[in-house]
Amino acid sequence: MKTINRFKYNPCYSIVKYVPVKTSGRIRFDTSNLGGSVIVMGSAPHTVFMEIHILTKDNQPKQGRAVFEVIFYASKISVDTIIKWTNSTIPIFAGLPGFCNKKFMINKEAKTFSGRYEWETVELAQNYAQSFAAKLMAQVSKPFPIKYTITDKETNEVVVSEKNLERS
Repeated sequence: MKTINRFKYNPCYSIVKYVPVKTSGRIRFDTSNLGGSVIVMGSAPHTVFMEIHILTKDNQPKQGRAVFEVIFYASKISVDTIIKWTNSTIPIFAGLPGFCNKKFMINKEAKTFSGRYEWETVELAQNYAQSFAAKLMAQVSKPFPIKYTITDKETNEVVVSEKNLERS
């Protein structure tokens, strides 16, 4: 990742970019999929417990070309605590370049969390995989690595297939 990207992929940058989006009312909490079941990366079903969208200036949901799917374990923190903290994590990633939307999901029996993010481009999704936010997930999941994939929505090509991200 280039030096300029390291600057853009840290929590302070994301929070600074997130605040005007939030204060302008361009974050939508979508309830239409809550409680729905989603298979993430061929694993056991995960249940959607929150979904957010960034809206364009025309109040339409931003559309992305890349899907970043991730699974991580609640190894050090209780499942209920992670769910409670979910809202406080949003500014850490929602202000990053190219973020469009995210489904937050859980499999309580397996104690795994998953996320399905949309990013404007595959490159921006790949940058997210190296960001502070992704490394924070790895910290929470340790000693288990998080697993993620990146898929190009237009071609349905899996660009990154089940890569492990360990805490650095």
